[in-house]
Amino acid sequence: MTINCCKKCGSKVFIKNGFVRGMQRYRCKACRCNFTQTERRGVHPALRAFGLVLYGMCGVSMNKIAKMLGVSGVAVLKWIKKEASLIEDVQPYAESKIVMIDEMWHFVNGKKRKFGSGEPLMAYRVDLSDGNWALVAIHAAKS
Repeated sequence: MTINCCKKCGSKVFIKNGFVRGMQRYRCKACRCNFTQTERRGVHPALRAFGLVLYGMCGVSMNKIAKMLGVSGVAVLKWIKKEASLIEDVQPYAESKIVMIDEMWHFVNGKKRKFGSGEPLMAYRVDLSDGNWALVAIHAAKS
């Protein structure tokens, strides 16, 4: 295995700088970092990203991700905190409009029919990406 670049800054300009634990040590001329010719530690960045997706999108626990990737739970916690600190605060923008749903108005005011439109409605709450939500009402299937 040959050293191609500095492990810290990626510079290709370095010199030999003694030995440590029987291994040749190098010193980067750009960032003055000392390093040896060893494999990088830690999990591959793609696996780290996969672990973050499992945590954020799939609800897998930090300890389960740690067991799957062969690292400690604290390491997974540090990955999550690091990525969370990089997220920019987005100011939510929502334009509020007052909407009156006729069927609900009639029902609340004591209309004699069971449903405002004469038919049962099913409502679904849809969460939007900006933190708002919408209510979608459709006619219920007749049985």
